[in-house]
Amino acid sequence: MDVFVAIAIVAVVVLVAELLLPTGGVLSAIGALGLIAAGVVALTAEADSSASDWAGPGLITLGVLSLITAYFVGRKVWAAHKEQPIRAGHEELVGAEAEVRTSLDPEGQVWIEGALWRARLAGGGEPPRPGDRVRVEAVEGLTLVVASESPSPTASTEGAG
Repeated sequence: MDVFVAIAIVAVVVLVAELLLPTGGVLSAIGALGLIAAGVVALTAEADSSASDWAGPGLITLGVLSLITAYFVGRKVWAAHKEQPIRAGHEELVGAEAEVRTSLDPEGQVWIEGALWRARLAGGGEPPRPGDRVRVEAVEGLTLVVASESPSPTASTEGAG
């Protein structure tokens, strides 16, 4: 096996590892530089192999394209992560929709993301009934502070008749 083939195989393995590991693009840069190095080795190799004549320029081209792709994709990923704050746990619930399970007068229960939570109505007004949708405004301990999002279906049919 030629040396440039071994270098190219290792470079491709490093590029595939970048897909599986959160390295922030470091492995993709190393893999792309490895492909370029394999191409240079192929071009400077003795003329023992006819494959080195076409493999060298091909590997260099593939390496350069990989570097360009890693640069543009990396910039987009970095910008997407930079603009949004990290939210986890209770913070994810703020802004989410929940379904009222027991009347919120002033406290009751809502169903959100597969769990039943204690909830308290954030303002005055008509308390939502079971089946209504509410939006989570805050989390205080194990109680969600919610605001009505839509009128109850029974209230809208009662007013129409």
